[in-house]
This record gives sequence, structure tokens and C-alpha cells, in this order.
Amino acid sequence: MSEQRNETTPVSSLIRRFGPIQIASWRLMMEKHQDFMAQFERGFGRRHGLTLNEFDTLINSDPEKPVRQRDLLRSMVLSRSALSRLLGRLEARGLVVQKPDPDDQRGVLVTLTEAGVQLRKEAEATNAEIIMAGFAGVSADEAEEIFALVSKIRPVPVADEAGKPGCNDAGKPDGRPVPGEEHSG
Repeated sequence: MSEQRNETTPVSSLIRRFGPIQIASWRLMMEKHQDFMAQFERGFGRRHGLTLNEFDTLINSDPEKPVRQRDLLRSMVLSRSALSRLLGRLEARGLVVQKPDPDDQRGVLVTLTEAGVQLRKEAEATNAEIIMAGFAGVSADEAEEIFALVSKIRPVPVADEAGKPGCNDAGKPDGRPVPGEEHSG
């Protein structure tokens, strides 16, 4: 009996046949990302009793010193309230300790407990195992090439409906020219 594979439907193959290769390539990266995320979810859940967000919190926490909750928030894709709830669950499991930040009255410091450091290390090994298994058919030189190629991809904010330049993450104009817009200077 053949082994069942849990891969995303390759819409990228259809786009490759009928659309720009850049869009097909982007779609393929998203499909592979989705495939990896499914493997991470299963691996972290089965082996360590962790959700993806719990793993992300542990891996973004410094095992040797406290981290500010706001710094964790910047490195994760969660709302402030979702992170607070998640940290509460991790604290209830004895994996982190939260204390007021003595340098910032409104801030919270998050510290991994000994159990949290150990689970972080174990889950990090599972993370590496899943990634390395996914790259099993890729040589080190090919991985370097993939890294170099993906590093060249740069998202550029699109202009709004009025043709004004896009904004950076801080909501400030990024200064990049909008295609088709003339600049004096």
C-alpha cells in the first residue's frame, strides 16, 4: 500500500501553465509553507503537547534571560490579548513566569522556567527534524541557491486608489516611487 501524502493541492502548477511564473512561484512557496506548518502542528502537538503559537512563544523567548512581552509580540503574529492568554496558559503549565518589568511600570517580563527551557530544546529538535526531512532531496549547494534567490524577493507597497505611495509598517510613506508616477528632482 502506498504511503499517503498530506500535501496541498498544487494550484501553483495550474498558475505556472496559465499565468506569470512569478505568481506561480509565490503560490508554490505558500503551498510548501502550508505543508510545513501542518507537519509542525502535528509534530509539536504529538511529541510535546504544544500548539504552533506555544512553540513560537518558546522559541522566541531567550532561554538565558527574561524577554519583554512587547518584544515577544513584535516577533509573533498575535494580538496583544492573544499573547497574554497564551502566556497565561504557558505559565499555568509551569513553562514560563511573568513578572512586572521594574524598568517599565506597564511592561511584563517573561522568563522560561527550567521546564520551559527543556521543552524549548526538545521542540527545537523536532522543528529541525521536520525541516531537514523536507529538505532531504536538496543539497547544501541547492539550499544556498534557494536562500540567495528567496533573499532577492522584496515586497513593495502598492499605491492606494488615489495613486499615493504605499506605507511602511509604521504607516509612514516609504519613499519608493510608485510605478508610472513621475518624480521631479
